Amino acid sequence: MDSNAPEAEAIVNSLRGTILHVPNLLDIFEGWPIKENYHYERITDIVEGAFDRSSSLRAKYRKANYARFVSLYYPHPEWEQVQTLTLYIIWLFCWDDAIDQQGTGDLSNDLLRAKNHRDDTTRVLEHVLGLTRADQDEEPKLSDHSHVNAELKTIGYELKKVYTHEQRQTFMTQVRRYIENCHEEQTMRLHGTLPDIQSYNELRHGTAAVWTLCTLIEYGLTENIPEHIRYMGEIQTLWAETSRGIWITNDILSLKKEIPKDGFTTESIVNAIPILMKEGRSPQEAVDSLLADLAASVASFEAAAAVLKEAAGDEGRKVMEKYCDACRCMVTGSIQFTYESTRYQIAGCLNQDGSLSIML
Repeated sequence: MDSNAPEAEAIVNSLRGTILHVPNLLDIFEGWPIKENYHYERITDIVEGAFDRSSSLRAKYRKANYARFVSLYYPHPEWEQVQTLTLYIIWLFCWDDAIDQQGTGDLSNDLLRAKNHRDDTTRVLEHVLGLTRADQDEEPKLSDHSHVNAELKTIGYELKKVYTHEQRQTFMTQVRRYIENCHEEQTMRLHGTLPDIQSYNELRHGTAAVWTLCTLIEYGLTENIPEHIRYMGEIQTLWAETSRGIWITNDILSLKKEIPKDGFTTESIVNAIPILMKEGRSPQEAVDSLLADLAASVASFEAAAAVLKEAAGDEGRKVMEKYCDACRCMVTGSIQFTYESTRYQIAGCLNQDGSLSIML
């Protein structure tokens, strides 16, 4: 047993049976829209088709309604673009769950095999995005879990048609960050360790994968933001606050499903609430602290959005407004999907006023 296991087990045991009181999260994001893609019904066919190509994934994911997730996250794209975005989001969920779900497979409990899988993914994505050197252009060989990476070839092909080398490199940089941070998170979980909240904040910006989704907004809108805007620090602020809004609300709402099953209590829950508990707060105090961070995040996002719209000028203001709106929809869409999905096990926790009482 790892030397940190008793602490991890104590935190898990103290969480079980606790009721978390969460106000209506959408009130914090007042004025931020919730929209649904017009092509929702057709998106369902894309999701079904992807799962039909892999029988091992079909039974597990069919009930989760990922077409709804895509529709809420990317309400603006037209049909051609939303097909590719759907495949990417399916890949994200399947790839993450293959490693992250405790006790569900050989990758989730085996760091070495999981690392090989991650390395495979990086090689495949660099290849399909056209980012490898000429002497590395041979199609990479894959591990036993290559079925999870099957959609990357189509995604890379579509992005190469419209994205510049720089845009594809930005996407690759953020996916690599996601993959590397997932390794750190898995290591912590299996060793029963937890970072401090500052380190976790940086880690979570990677593991939430939101920055990767933000790099695809221009693809979805079929419009590029003005070049002088692309390099402004406020763009990074938009991505950071979009990510923060999603990972904080996700940590609160997904905690129930993250509590280890019996027999896995020596694994840590790499989540902001246990981390804040380790620093001396009660579960409810941890939630309240995170809610305060959400309010600050909204203010930071809106300040950056105002600067960017002004800097865009008359010609670029409309596309910047759509870009900022796309970011807002990711946050509200994430919350709405979590309320509706069976994946998060919070059915029955939602009160009439939109607040939640979550029994862990």
